[in-house]
Amino acid sequence: MVGALSIMIEYRDKFEYPENPASVGEIQLLEEWLGTKLPKEYKKFLLETNGADTPIGVQEPDDSVVLWSAKEISELTDAYCYEQYLPGLVAIGSDGGGESIVFDTTHSKCSEDWPVYRVPFADLTKESMVLLAENFKEWVSNGYTLKF
Repeated sequence: MVGALSIMIEYRDKFEYPENPASVGEIQLLEEWLGTKLPKEYKKFLLETNGADTPIGVQEPDDSVVLWSAKEISELTDAYCYEQYLPGLVAIGSDGGGESIVFDTTHSKCSEDWPVYRVPFADLTKESMVLLAENFKEWVSNGYTLKF
């Protein structure tokens, strides 16, 4: 139980609007859809919040972060046609506007090494991708920055 409590402190308390935790079943369905395991830190995040909005302490109004639920990830990645334009990118959220937040699963077979990028919904090209962090854990440590 101590481990579960440390997860709660790690993510849930860092957002203005956290959602209810994802179930193990929801995460399993997402991993089946992906065909691989999620990064451990990202899985912890989903097990605690299953999506969240507005990190506490964000200084810039344009730095809104909306991280999607386990169910929304597959639905919205498919709806925005990432597989057609940027195969291997998995959308995990947005800036609340025209930019998506994605994992690049083509970078490594190991999900722990998936970089986090920002990419416009209307310009799904390699040239428009902006690296946010080398992995989810680094992005969290950097305060969920969107690097505008």
